[in-house]
Amino acid sequence: MAKQTFDSRITLERLEQRHRVLKMQVDDLDKRVFLTPAEQLEATDLKKKKLAMKDAIQALRSHSN
Repeated sequence: MAKQTFDSRITLERLEQRHRVLKMQVDDLDKRVFLTPAEQLEATDLKKKKLAMKDAIQALRSHSN
């Protein structure tokens, strides 16, 4: 049981770190006045990944409780 809790905590920390990185990347793109089509696509992809990461974090937290 303790190992599973430890593994869950490490996974949660990694997911939260990845979410923070994605948030920073999205924020950097959102600060720009104009985005090229490639940058618009990148921003959309980053936002989808960030949302998926948030969902995974919430699922792990609810599973841990």
